[in-house]
Amino acid sequence: MLEMVNRFCVVIGSSADSGEIDAERRSDWSGNRFLGPCARGFRTIVINLDAENIMPSTKLANSEAKIVKLKDVALRAGCSLATASRALNGNPTVGEVERERVLAAAAQLGYVPNNSARALRAQTKHLVGVIIPTLDHAIYAKMVDGLQDRLAQAGTSVIINTSGYDLERERSQARLLVARGVEAIILVGAEHQTQTVETLARAGVSQILTYTDTPGDASGAVGFDNYASGISAAKYLLELGHRRFGMIAGLTQHNDRARLRRDGYLDAIMEAGISRDNVVVLEAPYSIDAGGAAMRSLMQTHPRPTAVFCGSDILAVGAVKYCGPAGISVPKDVSIIGFDNLEIAHVVEPELTTIDVPAREMGQMAAEALIEFKKSGEKGIVKTLQTRLLIRQSTGPAPD
Repeated sequence: MLEMVNRFCVVIGSSADSGEIDAERRSDWSGNRFLGPCARGFRTIVINLDAENIMPSTKLANSEAKIVKLKDVALRAGCSLATASRALNGNPTVGEVERERVLAAAAQLGYVPNNSARALRAQTKHLVGVIIPTLDHAIYAKMVDGLQDRLAQAGTSVIINTSGYDLERERSQARLLVARGVEAIILVGAEHQTQTVETLARAGVSQILTYTDTPGDASGAVGFDNYASGISAAKYLLELGHRRFGMIAGLTQHNDRARLRRDGYLDAIMEAGISRDNVVVLEAPYSIDAGGAAMRSLMQTHPRPTAVFCGSDILAVGAVKYCGPAGISVPKDVSIIGFDNLEIAHVVEPELTTIDVPAREMGQMAAEALIEFKKSGEKGIVKTLQTRLLIRQSTGPAPD
C-alpha cells in the first residue's frame, strides 16, 4: 500500500531496479509547467515489470565523422567500391541482400550520397518516407492511411518505417530513407535528434511533423494542441465532482506529446485548487498489460483516485480490464478517460470515454502540407486540427 503523502511519478516497465530514481531523471519546475519525465514535487518510483529494457536508449554518439567516403561504406558492407556505388544508385544488377547491406552500412556510418540520392529521386520522382513510433494497436494506422490516400492522388509512393519510440533508431532510419532517395520524410512529434534534422537538411529532404502544431525548423507541422487536450480531460473530471486524480501517461522521455498531455492535465487540476497530495502520476509503455499494471498501482494508493486519465486508449483498456476482476466498478468507483478514440474503445466494457484525435484527416492534411511546400518552398506551414471529448460509459460523478 502506497501512502499518498505527496504526488508520485511512477515509471512502469523500466528495467531499472525498483527504488528512487536519481536526480538526473527529474526535470525542473518552470512556472507552473511540468517539463520532462518527472516534475519536481513528485516522489519518483520505478516498478520493474520484467527484465527487458523497455526504455529507449539515451546514449548518443559524442560526435559524428565529418566526412564519410564511399570506400568506408564499401568496407563496412564487405563489398567492392563498384558494388557499393551501384547499390546506392539503385542499379538493378545488385542483389537485394547486398543492396540492403550497403544501404544499412551507409545509414550506420552517416553517409549521405547526395549525387546518388538525387539520381534516385530522379528515377523514383515521387517517393516519401514515413517514420512512426509503432505499428501496434493501430495508433498511427489511420494517419498513415490518410497520408497514403492523398499522396497516391498526387502520384507519390510511401515507405513506412517504425522507430519504437527510440530517437536513435529514428535517426538511422532517416539516413536509410535518404539513401533510398526520398524527397520528404513525415515524422511524429516535435522532438527529434539534432543529427536527424541536420542529416535531412544536408540532403535537401523536407520534413513534415505530425501530432504537433509546432514546426520548429521543419517544413511544416500538422497536428493538434496536446496540452489543451490534457486540460479538457481534467476539466471534465472536475465538472463531475472528482477531487482525487490519477494519470497513466505514456513514457515521457523523448515524447513531447505524452509530456504535454500530462502537463495540461496537471496544470488544470492545480489551477482548480486541488492539493498536490491528491494527484498520482504514473508512466507506462503503450500496452494493455502495462496499463493494467499501472492501474493496479494507482488503486493501491490510499486514498485512491476516483478519476484516471490515460495517455492512450491502449493504456485505458488495460486500466478497465484490471478493475473488473479486482472488484472495482467503472465508473461507479473510478472514472477512466482514454485518448485517441481507437476502435478498441468501443469494444471494451464499459465503452471508453476518450479524446478523439482526427488521425485520418491529419494524414491527409500532412500530405497537403507537403504538396504546398513543394509548390511554394516556404517553410513553417502549420495546420491545426481540433480534438474533442467523446463521453461514453467509463466516466461518471465522483463517488460519495
